[in-house]
Amino acid sequence: MTTISLALVPGIPVLARGLATGEPDVRAFLPDRPDLATIRARATEVRAAFVPRASTGTSPALASLARGERAAVLTGQQAGLFGGPLLTLVKALALEKLAAELEGAGAPAGAAFWCASEDHDLVEVTRLVLPTQEGPKDFGPEAGPLAGNQRPVGRLPLGVDTEALVAAASASLARPPDEEAVAALTSAHRETTFFGAFSATLAWLLGGEGLNTMPVVDAASAADKPALVPLASRLVRERAEVKRVLAGRGAALEAAGHRLQVTTDPAALPLFARVGEDRLLLVDTGSKLALRGRDGSFEAEEVVARFASGDWLPSFSALTRPLAASTLFPVAATILGPAEIAYWAQSWPLFAWAGIVPPVIVPRPLVALLSPAARRGLEKLGLSVEDVLEGPEAMLRKKGAGKARELLGRLRVVGASAERDLLSLKPALLGVDTSLGKAVEATREKTAFAFEKLVEKTADAAGRADEVMAAQVTRLAEEILPRGSLAERVYSALPYTLRFGRGALVGTLRRELKWNETGLQVLEL
Repeated sequence: MTTISLALVPGIPVLARGLATGEPDVRAFLPDRPDLATIRARATEVRAAFVPRASTGTSPALASLARGERAAVLTGQQAGLFGGPLLTLVKALALEKLAAELEGAGAPAGAAFWCASEDHDLVEVTRLVLPTQEGPKDFGPEAGPLAGNQRPVGRLPLGVDTEALVAAASASLARPPDEEAVAALTSAHRETTFFGAFSATLAWLLGGEGLNTMPVVDAASAADKPALVPLASRLVRERAEVKRVLAGRGAALEAAGHRLQVTTDPAALPLFARVGEDRLLLVDTGSKLALRGRDGSFEAEEVVARFASGDWLPSFSALTRPLAASTLFPVAATILGPAEIAYWAQSWPLFAWAGIVPPVIVPRPLVALLSPAARRGLEKLGLSVEDVLEGPEAMLRKKGAGKARELLGRLRVVGASAERDLLSLKPALLGVDTSLGKAVEATREKTAFAFEKLVEKTADAAGRADEVMAAQVTRLAEEILPRGSLAERVYSALPYTLRFGRGALVGTLRRELKWNETGLQVLEL
């Protein structure tokens, strides 16, 4: 394994980079260092403060966490097709390792995966980008009919031809797909719900059986909702204070130069109500509350009563979901991606408002998987993964600059000579009129810029002149940085397991992945 600095990885928010590396210092917003000693101490603290819950029919592993017998370490993701993006598997394996180290350090702890099964964005959940001969292509169902969905996705039947998707993913392979992967992934998605398919896929990928399977928390579970009614009731009754806290934190983040990950309607509460089959946002209308998209309004105590009776089920937004998880379990640490870290920074003050001990935020590992073909391609071109992270244009420019080195050198000499000749005339020009000094300097800067752009465009053109090289560069970019993002965010585990088999994919990650590495981990398959 090699590690690349986060500074070279595109799309990493400053908050996430600062939490992982300490540079820049983000302790004003995220005070805990994500190391084992801090997590071990937090495990003791959260267990001491946690109010145990009786078993609600969950798995034995989740039941022991709910009773407070062990501290929980969590991570989570939406219920996407084939396990969602590959980072789902990366999160789960990092969680496995963190829990094992925590147990080894003497802290009773257990890992659990939080499935955000209540989310209703069916378009996002059903996206499936696959590598093809023409480049990355989204094979998800047509978005239009799905856009108006208001129902939690976890309980919805798939309604997607997953056998056709497996076939589409297999079509771009140079050899027949891995038979175990075809059978297991097709079976996991047959006649089931999004939550069922997601949890079955994760269980197969991790290779667990029975008690060894990582428990998956179903955020939509009705059995857990009574324990969350007090939190939802406070969010309703104290909504003005909650909005004040969130607005103050948002203003502080923006003043420090951090972009807000979550922006909402000022009237909206960070709380939904599940009414029948729909998940509807609660909106403050002044003295009363309403359900977005529905007629009628309600007094705050009427909303609280409906939650208490079970007529409505509380459902939490991205900003209050962290509070819900720590209400259900004594969460000592949670592994989060870069965007998740950014919105947790927004909601962090709500832990103090709720009187809940917050978990330690652990940045999830970032991974670039390098196939044998990609490794050979990099070696042949004399490029590195760092070069790929700069994008195809930069790679072509680098190779073009090598091929046209002599010509580019001559261009730079001509440019430098033009600047010198112009500056040699400056005294004579000033003798004509001293005001010409600014014009001379402006002309010099424009000349230097024009020559630099000419050098850059010449290098680009030289790179593109070799069609074979251009094709090789494109293939490398599509494998490592498709659509300008790390492949772990774009592709699911599907194409990797079909191409290499579960053993190679999961075995490599399980063997090489480090849960607390601060940079991009390049792992060779």
